[in-house]
Amino acid sequence: MSGLAHSYEKAIKKELGAHAAWLPVTNTLSVGDFGYFEGGVFRSVGNLNKKYPDIVLDITPGPATKVNFTTEGTRITRVGADGKSTDSFASLGDAEAALNYKFEKENSLVIKAEKVTVDQLQNIDEVALALAGKSEWRKKYKVISAVYTGENCLIICAREAGSDFSIKASANILGQIEGGKAEGGLNTSSSTASTFNSIGESGVVGIRLFKLNWFNKTKLLGDDQLTAEDITIEDTLDKAIEDDF
Repeated sequence: MSGLAHSYEKAIKKELGAHAAWLPVTNTLSVGDFGYFEGGVFRSVGNLNKKYPDIVLDITPGPATKVNFTTEGTRITRVGADGKSTDSFASLGDAEAALNYKFEKENSLVIKAEKVTVDQLQNIDEVALALAGKSEWRKKYKVISAVYTGENCLIICAREAGSDFSIKASANILGQIEGGKAEGGLNTSSSTASTFNSIGESGVVGIRLFKLNWFNKTKLLGDDQLTAEDITIEDTLDKAIEDDF
């Protein structure tokens, strides 16, 4: 896993109790996707709905949450049109202003979203039992059981120490961005090309996964003979990420 992806994984686990969805927001991950870890990053190879249309996925929304994370040591300055720093954008109204970040450490992050919605799989036991009966199911596969979607996110991922990142917009918009509601007209600039950012967009930022383990005798049973006692379901969150190759 790259240092940047590793930092993001640690932040999302701390804030949301989930694995990272990398790259954040721009990925296309969804509940029912299955795949494996490669380079410490989850790679989807398909979705259960398409692979096994006979398996019903009961997906329901969970309680919304939020995320607000900034790497320790990151310096934030708010600058008005006159070039003077300010403690708050509230007093500047619609005047042009800038929100500047100085990332002192490598692999630094800003992750903000005032609203993070959750879609989660309710019938994991039923799905796992059905998968155990599929002869072509590979033991290394993990299945996404929940996705965390950030709305109007502010995400900045700076790989290099000493990186600068600036957002210019009206003070009103910048105040919303700081509050985790990034939307409206803005311009950005970065001192390095390696800095990733997603501002004002919505998308998946975190995922929960489960892995199916089965006892040796399961391989000798027919589909109609499998029971819940023949399999175990492993939540992957508490385990260190290891590549599946």
